[in-house]
Amino acid sequence: MDVLGFYPMWYVPVVGSGFVIAIIAAIHVMASHTSVGASILLAYLATKAYRENQPQIYDYIKKYLLGLLVFSYVSGSITGPGIWFSATVVNPRGISALIHNFVWVWAAEWVWFIAEVTLVYILFYTLGKIDQKSWLRLAWTFAISSWATMYIIVGILSFMLSPGHEKWFTTGSILDAFYNKNYFPHLLERTSYMFAIAGTVGLAIAALMKKDLPEKVYKDIVKTLSYWGIGGIVFGLMFFAWYVSTLPERSHVILEKVIPLYLKLPIMLIILVVLAHFVLAAVRPQAVRFWMAYPIYALIFFMGVYPEEKIRETIRKPYVAGEFVWVNQIISRDVPAKGIKSEVPVIDQKGLLTVNPFVPEGLKKINSQNEIMAGKAIAILQCSGCHNVTGSTGLRPFGQKFAGMTDPNAVYGFLTSYLRDNHPPYMPKLVGTDEEIKALSAYIAHMISKGGSVSAKIEVPNTSAEAKKEVQP
Repeated sequence: MDVLGFYPMWYVPVVGSGFVIAIIAAIHVMASHTSVGASILLAYLATKAYRENQPQIYDYIKKYLLGLLVFSYVSGSITGPGIWFSATVVNPRGISALIHNFVWVWAAEWVWFIAEVTLVYILFYTLGKIDQKSWLRLAWTFAISSWATMYIIVGILSFMLSPGHEKWFTTGSILDAFYNKNYFPHLLERTSYMFAIAGTVGLAIAALMKKDLPEKVYKDIVKTLSYWGIGGIVFGLMFFAWYVSTLPERSHVILEKVIPLYLKLPIMLIILVVLAHFVLAAVRPQAVRFWMAYPIYALIFFMGVYPEEKIRETIRKPYVAGEFVWVNQIISRDVPAKGIKSEVPVIDQKGLLTVNPFVPEGLKKINSQNEIMAGKAIAILQCSGCHNVTGSTGLRPFGQKFAGMTDPNAVYGFLTSYLRDNHPPYMPKLVGTDEEIKALSAYIAHMISKGGSVSAKIEVPNTSAEAKKEVQP
């Protein structure tokens, strides 16, 4: 019997396992982008303080560093590993593919990250205790280390979307994988927007310190943050347009036809709000208020970062890594340079239930007693990465997608014609034997007949005497 290297499937009813990653990732992106943008902004302000002999700027820098320590480097350090831990549980084969391609790149990222975290503590506790020139060198080293982590991780994130060309499949080169087609626009877009995020936090801190800073220093800080923020928004939009032009065709289809307006509209609105806030601060620095700046920062998370991360994760479908690992962990194409073979032919011949080592023995051979449960197992294994396969609410629910379809034959006709023979570019092909697809059809029809919602539990029927006769050769 052929057994493929699958791992257990983690199914989260209603919201889907991907939602768990999305929440952790959005928090991490907010924290990390704040810290990376702030590292460069603070290094620039420290240079300004040193060259123009404005020591009061250091008081502002120390307050900002404290905010980074409390928020970014606590929540960021927790959610960073949290992303990869949850992603490993959700799609271990996808993470394995990334590790096999980027193991030393990832190691380098951790070196820079350790340097970044170490330096932020050193900067905070040595400010005012060592000479300004030495502290300034440390500040720029911190900025370089912080941005280096983004420089590296963007290469991995971009490869998850697409290698961008066919070359990598034949060379297997780490450079072909890392410097993929959308790497530089992706990196520059994130770099630009991080200044807007860090600048918004900076304005909130400046507003709190307004009475503690000389008026000239306060205005200088606010205007500097505003100019950097405006530049970040403008260049971010330019690089976003470049980024979109490098996306594969399937991603364009998803952006235009699949991504709902309620995810796109908040991003456009928050960009306008943040830009208007920076313009106001640049024109009238005294008008900056904490009660205005801090809520805008919070809105960046809910209206900008979260929907953006959700869209970015969606447009890479149906893949989770390098256009050869589907979201359901199935290897979908050959990668000659890595000695990887597509698993689709084997699954179509042997059956998904047969080749998956974690499927109970009582479901590997389909019969009249286990057909519904076998179909549910197939739905979880193949579809739960993007759908709620047991209910009518939450993540693209089967209960709504197949509403009214209580005839197994009708469901079977739809599945074979739409998902097996002519599947959309953003969905994996429906694989498995014809018998398995019929079992999946029977399960879906059964679920709809039960009102569109059933238990997520898979119960393996006890083998009766009649069932034993059915499975005998």
